[in-house]
Amino acid sequence: MNAEESGLSEIPALMAMLAHKDGLIRKKGREGLEALGKPAVAPLCEALLTAKDHHVRWAAAKALGTLREPDSAPALVDALEDRNSDVSWLAAVALENLGQEAWRPLLQALIDRGVESVALREGAHHVFSKQKASGFDDLLDTIREALEFGELTEAGGIAASEMLKRLRDKAASR
Repeated sequence: MNAEESGLSEIPALMAMLAHKDGLIRKKGREGLEALGKPAVAPLCEALLTAKDHHVRWAAAKALGTLREPDSAPALVDALEDRNSDVSWLAAVALENLGQEAWRPLLQALIDRGVESVALREGAHHVFSKQKASGFDDLLDTIREALEFGELTEAGGIAASEMLKRLRDKAASR
């Protein structure tokens, strides 16, 4: 068995540790998953979105924030609406740390459900509050302003759509 297979075989036990009543054991499980890196992302995303125990969701969000893997962005966007504010806060911090890698799923979520979801708007405001990028600053300013008071104005929705278009155009030109 090679090192990668060995690490993969550890994932179920480490994931189970996230649900332990002892916080130190939960921490060891989280740190073990972080040490595995990318192979742990999918199970952590699944736990973030489906675990009933808020400790498990919290640990998953924390680990994903440390791992900074772009594949985790869609799950982190959904976690902005977690019923536990600590989990949603960690998801916002993780998305902020992903930078532009988080923009597409976050912008799409704002377009799709930003008018209905206060939690999504608040999380998006946090994520975009310090973001800067050449060719996007005008739209980032509009989105930040639109989300400033917890609402998604029409101008904010238009800016989110335009930002998605620019991101697609930028990706297509590569």
